[in-house]
Amino acid sequence: MAQRKATRDWHRDPAGSPEGIQAMLNALPALVGYWDSDLRNRMANDAYIEFFGVSPEEMRDTHIRELLGAEIYEQSLPYIEGALAGETQLFHRELPTPSGEIRYTQSSYIPDFVGGEVRGFFVLVTDITEQRRIEEEVERNRARLAEAERIARMGSWEWDIPSQQMTCSEGLYGIYGISPGEFDGRYEGGSQYVHPEDHDLVERQMREAVESGVSVDLEYRIIRPDGRVRRVRSRAELTADRAGNALRLAGTVQDVTELHAAAEALHQTASDLGRRAAALHPSRDRARPTDLTRSLTARQIEILALVAEGLSNAEIASRLYLAENTVKWHVRKILRGLGVGNRAQAVARYLSAPAS
Repeated sequence: MAQRKATRDWHRDPAGSPEGIQAMLNALPALVGYWDSDLRNRMANDAYIEFFGVSPEEMRDTHIRELLGAEIYEQSLPYIEGALAGETQLFHRELPTPSGEIRYTQSSYIPDFVGGEVRGFFVLVTDITEQRRIEEEVERNRARLAEAERIARMGSWEWDIPSQQMTCSEGLYGIYGISPGEFDGRYEGGSQYVHPEDHDLVERQMREAVESGVSVDLEYRIIRPDGRVRRVRSRAELTADRAGNALRLAGTVQDVTELHAAAEALHQTASDLGRRAAALHPSRDRARPTDLTRSLTARQIEILALVAEGLSNAEIASRLYLAENTVKWHVRKILRGLGVGNRAQAVARYLSAPAS
């Protein structure tokens, strides 16, 4: 029993004696002090004393105005008066050290009630400079990302699959023409903004990505709230746990409306050129230019001849009973094989080659 009593006394002493209380306060990574109703200091821990660069003797009985200086005192006075009126104060402010360094702080003034009367107030000041700097850097990075997305007409998103929650960037909201407040953050299959004719395509791609882990890479149309139809391209990758369970799908969306329109215009120009050239050289319909056989396969020359007639990829695919993607692949091979940059240049090469 004697040993147990000694243990209780040992635990009581640090918390009960002035020395023990002061030791605990000195161990805190914050400024802790007490000011009476006359605004004279009655207690301060080591961090408080060191921050203001004074000695314990100089701190004792010092008026708070002398410690803070006239300017900071005037800024603090409304909070001091609020605490002495019995209301806890919580605020942020910049606080200069004696060396002139500016520190960002969070301060609390807590009234000390004795018998219903405020006898003074406790002060708790936490240095949040590093936290503030991190927050400012995050904000700068966010602003840079938003500007980059605006210029590139891109946005990003992340779908947390277990919770069905989606996080979207400012750029994505801009593409869809909505504000963050108009989206509740929950994933909706295919999205209400996807064009009805493309809804099934988008939903199927998303479902396949979650079920089998394939990457998402597709173009589809959206309808903005203002009624405008935009064409977008979306790419996304799945993240799964070690057991293969889908965790999240993250991706980007780019508005390619203008790019698509430009490509269509270029294709139309090439088609028109091909039709005019075919009309001027009707004998070329069945010819096989001999100098192209060294660069292209027979199938590619056949496709190039149809390009020269002004047919689109879809029309060529239908004529030759091929998939449109196969025709696109052949067209890329044709451009690379001839060393040209577009269909019009390829048609010009075809028409200028000697026939067999």
